Amino acid sequence: MEREGREFPAPETLFTAALFLATNYARTGCPLLCRMVMRQLACIQAHPDESVAQAVRDTCKKLQEEWGCIAAERALALREAATAQEGGVQQYH
Repeated sequence: MEREGREFPAPETLFTAALFLATNYARTGCPLLCRMVMRQLACIQAHPDESVAQAVRDTCKKLQEEWGCIAAERALALREAATAQEGGVQQYH
């Protein structure tokens, strides 16, 4: 996950970004925000700074799995809504 030519962001920066994104996802349900939360958690988990506790890394791994489930559920709900909307439009034609 380390980016070439750039320093890895501080763990605190990644964590605050994840919280910000998760809060906005809760407000909007935007699938992109969900994927961005997952990315932040992955970066924290893989962070090269040894000061990141193993418990934090383990928690981020578990949360990535949880957010993966959230993303899958949201994608399914959006597909179902789109299909229902298409079906409703087709009935009127």
